[in-house]
Amino acid sequence: MTDETLEMIDTAPPGTYPDDIISFDAGAEDSVERPEYDPDEPWDEFDAEGLEELEGPLSFGGPVALEDDASFERWLQSALKALVAPELVVDGELGPRTRVAVKTFQRRVRELRPGAAALGVDGIAGAKTIAELELQTGTKATTRHEGDDDETPVIDDTTPCEEEPAPVNAEQATQTPPTQTTVGALTVVEESVDGTVEYAISDGQSTVRFSYWTPNYRKYKPYNVSKYYGARLNLVPDRDILGAGYSASELRILKANALKESGGQFGAINTWDDQIVSWGMAQFAGHAGTLAALMADLKDNARSKAAYQRCFAANGIDVAYGAYPWKQKTMTGWHVVVSSPEGVKRGDDGWQYIRTQPRLIGAFLLAGNDASLQLGQMVFWRRSFLLKAIQKVIGRKDDGSSKGGSVTRYLTSERGLALIVRLHNWMPAYVVAWSNRFLAQLQQKHAAADVYDPGTWDVYSDLEKDFAELLSDERRRAKSGSYDKYALDLSRARGSFVGQRSMA
Repeated sequence: MTDETLEMIDTAPPGTYPDDIISFDAGAEDSVERPEYDPDEPWDEFDAEGLEELEGPLSFGGPVALEDDASFERWLQSALKALVAPELVVDGELGPRTRVAVKTFQRRVRELRPGAAALGVDGIAGAKTIAELELQTGTKATTRHEGDDDETPVIDDTTPCEEEPAPVNAEQATQTPPTQTTVGALTVVEESVDGTVEYAISDGQSTVRFSYWTPNYRKYKPYNVSKYYGARLNLVPDRDILGAGYSASELRILKANALKESGGQFGAINTWDDQIVSWGMAQFAGHAGTLAALMADLKDNARSKAAYQRCFAANGIDVAYGAYPWKQKTMTGWHVVVSSPEGVKRGDDGWQYIRTQPRLIGAFLLAGNDASLQLGQMVFWRRSFLLKAIQKVIGRKDDGSSKGGSVTRYLTSERGLALIVRLHNWMPAYVVAWSNRFLAQLQQKHAAADVYDPGTWDVYSDLEKDFAELLSDERRRAKSGSYDKYALDLSRARGSFVGQRSMA
């Protein structure tokens, strides 16, 4: 994170954050924080975020019956389903679950066919993997791809991305005659409100509004989203969140973090920091890769895939796995794919294009108002942020004198773990680095105790309190006020955090 970015956070202009913030249950935070990832450190943990490679019985030898070979994508899924992934849904959408099945096949190829050549375990269905699938199923890969020769789909404008019209809170002011354009399912109205260009984007039944920073702002840069109206919250009841795998303690941490990140708004979008585009209740980052990984999960999950198609794919926004431009080099992973008049734009190029297009900004804002996409954000965040943070191993010494343990062996209070989760949401790599530094400081302060032994923390009750203060102070040095009002209603008592074993 650059000093310039830190200064930008602290000096964001009035109106940068929404005026109509609504909390989950409690009052909204006084300010809304946006995340900052190290722009030179792409986020690459998606493969391990809960979709484990498959175990269990395998089919040995073909030919096998394929469920559907109408397209290459369906042939691939059908072959994987017959050989290694009996629960895989054959729908033509090559999402994270299909990629996990590919990796499973690659890893277990010699179990399936003794004497087979080893395959690289990368989740990419390349020529060697396809050839082996053809051999083991006794079939040929279909050359037709999903969507080939299909007629242009008819977009149903009667199916909005939310159930009820969103409130419009913009103040009435002198306006010039608006201009209106309609592309696909969305209509964009551009009008001048008190000298500021404001965009109203509608899907036919609901409307969101936003404006960009104006040139008179001293840190003006083009296409930085400023005011945003029309957010809908509380669409997903607590019982549904708990039913998706959250414990009560995890739910309280989720709410605290979401209120701090985005005021609890699932459509909140940021286009003015190093991440190019960030979106959602945890401000999933475009440049670092979390946003594309989230969208891949939303696209692949049965609960949210229909809403994903309406809100994103129907508007020319999609994701894919493979090579994409990233800064001055090429990366491989999940990335955004955007249709434009100049052709397809991928990765950073795609995010740069999205931030300049009011219609596409509106697509993200409206998508945040869909209940299934809200729940999808929460489920993904639990797997990829909350659990990642609290399961990280800290206290390990290079000389072997301490093997350390997971964060949850040292910190057992709701607020203590909420602070760690907050740190991970901001800068994942800092969880271990900072924690190890704090343990060393605590060992100096409590010389009589073995601070590196998690069991000691139940005897020396001040250790968790001291750790929390060190973390808060360090974060405060990076950004004033970071934890001053964060998660104050969560319990500080040791043992107050109760997690779940299940993975949603």
